[in-house]
Amino acid sequence: MGKGKLLFIFLNVLVIGVGFGQELRFDPDVVLGNRSITYKHLVKYTLNQKLTVDNLTLFDTEYNTDENNLFFIRNTVSYSVFKNMSANAAIGIKNPGAFSTLSMSYTYRSPNFIGIYTVGGTYQKGVSLEQSLVMSYMPVLGKGNRGYLNLLATANLNSNGYTRGLQQVKVGIQKDLLTTGIAVNIDQFNNAKRTLTNFGIFFKYNF
Repeated sequence: MGKGKLLFIFLNVLVIGVGFGQELRFDPDVVLGNRSITYKHLVKYTLNQKLTVDNLTLFDTEYNTDENNLFFIRNTVSYSVFKNMSANAAIGIKNPGAFSTLSMSYTYRSPNFIGIYTVGGTYQKGVSLEQSLVMSYMPVLGKGNRGYLNLLATANLNSNGYTRGLQQVKVGIQKDLLTTGIAVNIDQFNNAKRTLTNFGIFFKYNF
C-alpha cells in the first residue's frame, strides 16, 4: 500500500475520531435527476474557534450505465487565519484518482446569505489552479419557511486550459430541517469537450 493511500486512510480515521464530543454538522442531500442519482454530504467538526475538519463526499450514478459515474471524497483541515479567512489543506480521491490541495478561503456571512470563495493549488497527475465559489441565499418566508437558493461552481485550470469544472444550482424551500426543490448539475471535462447534465428534484436535511 502506497504512502498516499495510508495518509488518506489516516485522515479519514482522524476525521471520524475527533468528532466525538465536538460540535458536529451533517448535511446530506440527494438529487433524483433525468440522467442519474446524486448523493452528497458534508460532515464538519468544529474543534475550536480556529480549527475545523470536514469531509465532503459525492457519488453520481447513472441509471443505465457505469460509464459516466462520478465520485469525489475530500478531507480538509482548515485553520482560521483572520476573521473571514482560513488556510486549508486537503487530500482525497476524485475522477480520475487521488489528489491533494492547499488553498485559502474567504467567507462572507449575513443573516440570510453566505458566500465562500476558495483558491489554491491542486496536485492530481500534475498541478492545477483550483477555484470554487459557494453562495447560499435563504430569505425568511414566514411561518417557519425559508427560501433556498444555492450555487456551487468549481474550475481547475492548468497549461492545457480548463481541465475540470462543475456547476450546481438548487432552488427550493426550507421548512424546519428539510429543504426540497429543483436542482441542475453540470459537470465539464477537457475544456468542456465532454459535458454531463443532470436535472431533477433534490432533498436536503440538516442534522
